[in-house]
Amino acid sequence: MSDHGFRRGKNSLIYKRVIAGSTQIIDLTFDVRPKEDPVALAALYPRMEVQIPAVDAVLEDMVGGATGELAGYSEARTRQGIHFTAEKADPRRWYVYRLQDLPAAVEQVRAFLDRWTMPLLDVYATPEDMVAAQARDDGRLTHARPQLVRVIAAALVCGKRDYAHALLEKRLGAPGARRLYKRVFDYVESYAERTA
Repeated sequence: MSDHGFRRGKNSLIYKRVIAGSTQIIDLTFDVRPKEDPVALAALYPRMEVQIPAVDAVLEDMVGGATGELAGYSEARTRQGIHFTAEKADPRRWYVYRLQDLPAAVEQVRAFLDRWTMPLLDVYATPEDMVAAQARDDGRLTHARPQLVRVIAAALVCGKRDYAHALLEKRLGAPGARRLYKRVFDYVESYAERTA
């Protein structure tokens, strides 16, 4: 990970790097005795997260303290399992059946990160990168609604209010979704006045 500029604290499995003003995190989370494979001693579930302060500030302003469907959206980060960054033919879980298997599993995770995750993180560090990834429908990122709302915040940061509005209409413009996300629609509509 140090080859890519990531550092970790002593006794930690959380790696971080700062790039283009964002903080990128790789968390080597593991479960002991995973339910899906009870024979395994542990399963490694590495996750990636991208924190972009300018986007996170707009997101907090947009949906901070919201209840209902939007509850927790202000804490939404680009946080997902690293297996999403691979082609669909290469989904990965890393299981450890004996303690002796752990070094090999860690090496497999490292190789996976080098092959799939780092190429994404290298081009996903700014609000502009977020908007570009959405525009090209990058399949390496989750398409959950909290991530969509975060991309809308990124578009606003980039000065692309029309793009944010068009994305909202396309993805959440149906009457039911529009009611649930009224706060986001209202925010995007009034964003020009807020920043004037």
